Amino acid sequence: MHLAQTIRKYLAWCPNSDVRLSRTAPPALATPPVNTRPDGRAGKPGRINGGIRLATGSIRFLIRNLQLLWFSLLAGLVMIFSLVSGLYLQFLSGMPLFTGTTLAAGPAAVIIEQGSLLWIALTFITSLISTFLTYYLLAALIACVSLLHSGRTAAVRDGLAQAGHYRGPLFRWAAAWALIGTLFSSFMTPSAMTSVPQNLGLIYSIMAVMACLYVLTLFVVPLLVLANKDLVTAVTGSLSLLRTVWAEVIVCFVIYIFMAFAVLLTSLVPMIAIAFPSGSASAAVAVVVAYMLVMLLLIFIGSTILGITITGLYFYGKTGTLPAMFDGKQTGTEYA
Repeated sequence: MHLAQTIRKYLAWCPNSDVRLSRTAPPALATPPVNTRPDGRAGKPGRINGGIRLATGSIRFLIRNLQLLWFSLLAGLVMIFSLVSGLYLQFLSGMPLFTGTTLAAGPAAVIIEQGSLLWIALTFITSLISTFLTYYLLAALIACVSLLHSGRTAAVRDGLAQAGHYRGPLFRWAAAWALIGTLFSSFMTPSAMTSVPQNLGLIYSIMAVMACLYVLTLFVVPLLVLANKDLVTAVTGSLSLLRTVWAEVIVCFVIYIFMAFAVLLTSLVPMIAIAFPSGSASAAVAVVVAYMLVMLLLIFIGSTILGITITGLYFYGKTGTLPAMFDGKQTGTEYA
């Protein structure tokens, strides 16, 4: 009898309960239990503190798991593809690469007219490719973070392989956003960008709506990957989850914006102190190029930090407690 009690103590097994028996199944990812908070609110000071710990904990988690920087590289390549393809299509349409300037105004004859069927098709295809790759990388990053948080090892290839199980819903979700982006691009004509204030107001309104849609659907990919939900359920679940952690989301993004602004100002110091006083054009160009490369590097790394933060917000919204990985702990069996 003593031996049986000892075994039950260390294995956490009870013959009269079927809850622990679910551990015999080999789950691929750590999924948090259902939120036990009655209304998802714990007071403003606690929520602000939770947002701060989530934001700073995401950075610490990346520092402890530097292999996740491969996602920054891959995300950077996707961003470059999206930027180059968009600018090239804009160039072929006879539009200046920068609205309001004559820089690279396009070929002498318009090859692909903006708004034509070919232009719409190419815009949608390039947007679909970049959006799908972005969501696929986000799903892979979420899978890696979940595996690491549950105490297992995870390489980038493990996350990419895990994300492959959800390529169907990820593709459909990317197609929806690509369609929205294509519709928005049809309004971004040179005349609309430089015309009467009413047109500019419409464009800014569309941008605001797209930003709101992005925030409202912030947890769609985590719900697809960690909760194995279908796409429709993931969208509605994201809305419900956002109502729980909206304050923490705001705090996290305010902190990141403040940090980015601080880095931006700090990086201007060498450009002002070294390049311009020297009077050398080559030195000024070198400093500006280096400054742009640093900014790109920060954007690439920031995309990985945001993915980690989204995962942490998902766990936090589901459980009401801060994941262990955001308090300096590498593992957390409470989600296994």
